[in-house]
Amino acid sequence: MAEQYLGHVQVQRMEQSLTPQMLQSLKILQAPILDLQTMIREEMDQNPTLEREAPETEQPTDFAEAAREELREEREIGELTELAEWDADFRSNREFRSQASDEQRQFMMDSIEGAASLQKHLLEQMALAGLDARERGIAEVLIGSIDDDGYLQLDIDGIIGSTPEFPEELFERIITVIQGFDPVGVGARDLKECLLLQLRHQGKGDSLEAVLVRDHLDKLGAHQYEQIARAMRLQTEKVKELAAAIADLDPKPGRNYTADQTEYVIPEISVEKKNGVWTVTQNKSPYPRLFISLKYLELLKDKTTAADTRKYIREKIAKSKFFIRSIDQRQDTIYRIACEIVRVQEDFLEEGVAGLKPLTMKTIADILEVHETTVSRACNGKYMSTPQGTFEFKYFFTTGVVQADGRIISNAAIKSALADIVRTESKRRPLSDERIAEELSKQGLDIARRTVAKYREQLKILPARLRRQT
Repeated sequence: MAEQYLGHVQVQRMEQSLTPQMLQSLKILQAPILDLQTMIREEMDQNPTLEREAPETEQPTDFAEAAREELREEREIGELTELAEWDADFRSNREFRSQASDEQRQFMMDSIEGAASLQKHLLEQMALAGLDARERGIAEVLIGSIDDDGYLQLDIDGIIGSTPEFPEELFERIITVIQGFDPVGVGARDLKECLLLQLRHQGKGDSLEAVLVRDHLDKLGAHQYEQIARAMRLQTEKVKELAAAIADLDPKPGRNYTADQTEYVIPEISVEKKNGVWTVTQNKSPYPRLFISLKYLELLKDKTTAADTRKYIREKIAKSKFFIRSIDQRQDTIYRIACEIVRVQEDFLEEGVAGLKPLTMKTIADILEVHETTVSRACNGKYMSTPQGTFEFKYFFTTGVVQADGRIISNAAIKSALADIVRTESKRRPLSDERIAEELSKQGLDIARRTVAKYREQLKILPARLRRQT
């Protein structure tokens, strides 16, 4: 409890900061299973009281009681006090509601192990961007929605509609911040914005190249130089010169951070139908069984053990207990989230992507009574094996489009239907966006032509005239 004196008024303010133990628990929650296994090996190298195999006999309760008695007699170390407070916070679902600090920002940089990735690179820059806690939360969501090419794949309108406490101008401001990160052009929502960001970075925001990209990108893709020249009142050769400069820009600014990286996926959850009921099973095989060393408990019990040795053992046992408990909490959180995902997405399990329902992390967070960032961290790099295939948890979170009859169809289902229509269309007479909208309407998916265009661009599908094959 901190006290402030404002004139003659005494004000009390509750303060909570993240301890190193809390940060470790957050890191354990966010880490994919392969990274967690690395963390376990490193912890065992540093902590001799942590053992991987089960002891030959059950640990006698008097050893544990002896350790607790030692801690009651000598308060030289605060780890177990912090452990108890942190565990209580976790149980009451307040674990991630603490005030933001420099340690939190550092956690975001440290939480992704292994080879450099685009998202890790962006998170490192985010930590130095001077954002407050609310802004960082939004930035994390946005960065997590940037694909391997560097494009932002997120329905901002849907998010703003479901979370009115985050106004549109705040999202736009954070997007602008991210678009100022390296690599240049990252965070763009389409190719046009990506190229304009790069031109602006080169000091050509008002140049002829920018005008060409902003107003004539479709014609440029079709090499319609003469039409562009007439519209811009330029010589055709000048247009070709501008086009050559634009061709030097990078249409996929994120690819240098994702190329040649092999991703090994171990599903932590499997889902199958048993006796007509969808059953969620946790894959515990990747988790090594961890125990407190009996040898060190015996040394702690032995009154002839030197005081400094007992102090060292107490510290290490406290860390071991917290480490084991954090892993247990990680498993529990992932399992609870998976159960809610399966409950909502039963139609997907039966029908595939057409049955995918709109779902937000905030919805799951409200049901489980945890913070949305807890769900986001727990879903990071976690995979679920289903009859439809193996999917990252994040796949099941998608916004939707409201239909005239009140139904809400996920945008993932609409995109899948759109891609199917394009895949089966005539190569000589490809469908326009308006015709695609009509075909979707026949399937009961009523969306506007401009929405078709937006989803088509997100799927990297060319306009009809550029898809035509003779």
